[in-house]
Amino acid sequence: MKQNTLLLGLVYSFISASAFASLAVFVKLGYNTGLQTKEMLFYRFFSASVFMALFLAVKNKSYLKPTKKLLQKALLTGGILYTAQAFFFFSSIKYVSPSVSELLLYLYPAFVSILAVFFFKETINMYKILYISIIIAGFVFIFNDALNSKIRLLGVIFGISAMVVYSIYLIIIQHFLKEENPLSLSFYTILFAFVSFLLIFRPTIEPLSLYQITIVTSLGLISTVVAIGFLFAAIDIIGSSLTSVFSSFEPVITIFLSMAVLKMGMNSYQIVGAVLILFGVFLANLYHIRSKKG
Repeated sequence: MKQNTLLLGLVYSFISASAFASLAVFVKLGYNTGLQTKEMLFYRFFSASVFMALFLAVKNKSYLKPTKKLLQKALLTGGILYTAQAFFFFSSIKYVSPSVSELLLYLYPAFVSILAVFFFKETINMYKILYISIIIAGFVFIFNDALNSKIRLLGVIFGISAMVVYSIYLIIIQHFLKEENPLSLSFYTILFAFVSFLLIFRPTIEPLSLYQITIVTSLGLISTVVAIGFLFAAIDIIGSSLTSVFSSFEPVITIFLSMAVLKMGMNSYQIVGAVLILFGVFLANLYHIRSKKG
């Protein structure tokens, strides 16, 4: 792989990771302005659907033409799984810091590895046991912090729920992408999530302040469309394995954004847990790169 290509892939991965990392911070800012969970979820997926549709219309209109099978798959990924994951993740941020919510979500490599044993008959070896153990050890530090009432236990429970659903979502997406265009599946996943929140919450449209409009628009444009767009661009250039390694910056960026924008730091338990989880995620991604090379 040429150095320029690798560098471009790194840049795209970093932009994607930064955009995804901003999600938790925007949600916290939304709560601080008085926005409710259901409002932010509704506006996020509404604006994301519009922006994504415009992007695909310019890029390639054929991506917007669904098949019956694509709609059935999107109903599962967006109408059920993504809807549940987003609700749990947003609810977690209501009770704990964005950093903790993001780190709990990043338990997913360990959980996915365990699920893959049952779904794809993958084997468990010592290397997998190592990174799974390190990630779980990091979770223990954060969970212990919650039990000592330093962070809200309900927020941790919501965070774990988001991680579990996200893990199942990734397993199913991996299977569906063997037959579907990733951009088409992403658009209809987002669209079905919007429809789900519209039907579930039936939100009453009330006037928003300019600051609130900026937040909900950013949730759709930056944290969803830009994040997904640059993620797929990176995968197209350098592949999913290298992209996953570079995307490990995401929780680190969330931590820094929380400190810079929200002035929210981390205590010693959370710092130790963060370091262990990030190290475990790095080992997990490194393992998958080496296994694909072999």
